Amino acid sequence: MYSSLAPKILRGCFPGFSKRLLLRRSHNVPFQDDLTPLDDDLFNLQDFQHYREAPDVLALKKKLGLEDSSYERKTLINTHTAPEQPRTFEDYCTAKEPVVFVLKIQNPYLNLAVEDYIYNAMAVPEKGAPNCNRLLFYVNSPCVVIGKNQNPWKEVNLPLLTNLRLPLVRRRSGGGTVVHDTGNVNYSFMTTRDKFDRFAFTRLVADAVNTVAVPEKHVIVNDRGDIVIKNGAEKVSGSAYKISRGKSYHHGTMLLNLKLSVLRQLLHRDETKFGSVHASSAVASVKSPVTNLEIDTQRFIDALTAKFQDAYGVASRTDSAKAGDIYQTDLLGLGDFVAAFTPKSSLLYVITENGPLPAEIGRTRNELIQWSWRFGATLKFLHTLENARRKVSVRIDVGPKALVTDVHVEGPRDAASAFEFLKQAIKSGRGIPYTGSLVAGYVLDDELSEWIGQAIDGTS
Repeated sequence: MYSSLAPKILRGCFPGFSKRLLLRRSHNVPFQDDLTPLDDDLFNLQDFQHYREAPDVLALKKKLGLEDSSYERKTLINTHTAPEQPRTFEDYCTAKEPVVFVLKIQNPYLNLAVEDYIYNAMAVPEKGAPNCNRLLFYVNSPCVVIGKNQNPWKEVNLPLLTNLRLPLVRRRSGGGTVVHDTGNVNYSFMTTRDKFDRFAFTRLVADAVNTVAVPEKHVIVNDRGDIVIKNGAEKVSGSAYKISRGKSYHHGTMLLNLKLSVLRQLLHRDETKFGSVHASSAVASVKSPVTNLEIDTQRFIDALTAKFQDAYGVASRTDSAKAGDIYQTDLLGLGDFVAAFTPKSSLLYVITENGPLPAEIGRTRNELIQWSWRFGATLKFLHTLENARRKVSVRIDVGPKALVTDVHVEGPRDAASAFEFLKQAIKSGRGIPYTGSLVAGYVLDDELSEWIGQAIDGTS
């Protein structure tokens, strides 16, 4: 700590200095009667054999609480005690210092709800106060996650998703569509709005990866802010962001050992089977080749935590540090040097599956599960489907809240008449949610009903 660095520096420059310095630590003045001829030679201190403190030195010691009217040898102890540690999850969320959260939960809705709670509870520090930054890690069970402003019918192979019985999750931040399973890690960095920088934390993540990845898997940050393999450009991590109420968060997904073949199938739609979706108001994902880093989950978490603590942690101070040591460091002008090499740390909180959580998190989780959020939050779009065997073309207009607002059919009379009941239901203002099973239920032709339901989302 503070006591160790200055003596080490001086020992390197002046052999034999260590013993005398340790002796002087018990004195209240920097030199005094234990000076030797060697001191005279090294420091030109002949005139300081009987040094007495000047008034300004005494004033400084008084200010630091180190004054003493006698020259008796005695040890000065730093009576500073560390602040009381947070006790509950809520305490950690509101702590006015950096905190790392590790979630041992795999429910994607619950993980996003916890992330949302931590973000809302995080304090915005006053100017000059320590940062309140947060770093959050979690691993989801298999699912597909879309951005707040995306269209799931356009981004995802919904029939395959339904067949695999995987959930669709819509997060509250922007960005593109990603596939999650236990082979990737999700991380979230939270800070103030004025400290938001799309690239700063991404570079820190890349630096962390390069401390544990094999050279062939070393990464860089590209112009879009994605983390890609340095010698191949395959993407291993993308990011999404949110800024509100003076705060910001940046979260990403790191591909470690994901089932890439499943990812590619879930994010590929065959328009000849599932139709084309025209959604001009939605944010489209940017398709990129991807690969795995093949790093153990815990190694990645440990590496990024260490980088976070180095960049944003608070300097560690122990109660055993001696005030005399700190005073001596100040006299030698080594304060900044010592601070630069003082280890930094942050609070750490692990959230388990059965751990107690605020009721607000449960309410948020329930909101994220609702169809009205996952699908109903989609902006209006058009879905055009072609059935080559029946020579019929169907265009379905989907409006606010993902309710069907109109249907247009072109083809043989028998095919067109099969959709009349659906048209009547729409005109009556019944409000039909755009799911395959509900729309198919209004189509009065078994073959066309099965086809339309499967093409929409794999239900009929």
